[in-house]
Amino acid sequence: MQNSSVYIISGEQGSGKTTMLKSIIAELQNKDVKVGGFLAEGSWKNGIRDGFSLLRIIDNYAIPLCQSKPKEGYFNLGRFWFNPDAIKIGEESLSIDMTKDMSIIVIDEIGIFELQKKVWYNSFIQILNERRIPLIISVREKIMKEVIKNFRLKNVISFKSDEDINSCSETIMCNLAK
Repeated sequence: MQNSSVYIISGEQGSGKTTMLKSIIAELQNKDVKVGGFLAEGSWKNGIRDGFSLLRIIDNYAIPLCQSKPKEGYFNLGRFWFNPDAIKIGEESLSIDMTKDMSIIVIDEIGIFELQKKVWYNSFIQILNERRIPLIISVREKIMKEVIKNFRLKNVISFKSDEDINSCSETIMCNLAK
């Protein structure tokens, strides 16, 4: 599988991967780069991750993605209950039609579920196989090597979630200009 550049923002849960992605996206958009995909913004309750909302980048549409408590109509994966409507919106955000005019696609995050061929797996594989477009993905540090190996990612540039955002944005911009 040959892919375009893949930029990985790595760190552990709660380390600021999504916050860093938001800043990089803003920098790219300020330079008129068309950014597609989505963010998964976490929520905390009593110091514990309670859930996530999916934020579609193209129009800032937000929808609950998952939560720690069971909810009718949601399906269970691990310790979270997932909203099938949010999964559909995430998949649509990564579809060929939605990303055809984009310069770069963001997926927050590729992780354990994708390694188990769940959640964003099919959409991620489709992008890798059918599109030659740069990607920015967030990945937990402890599984980054496994994600790179499993998905046979090439042209990987990784940043830790605590690195200088301006430097990361500049690296991405310079590579997009090539």
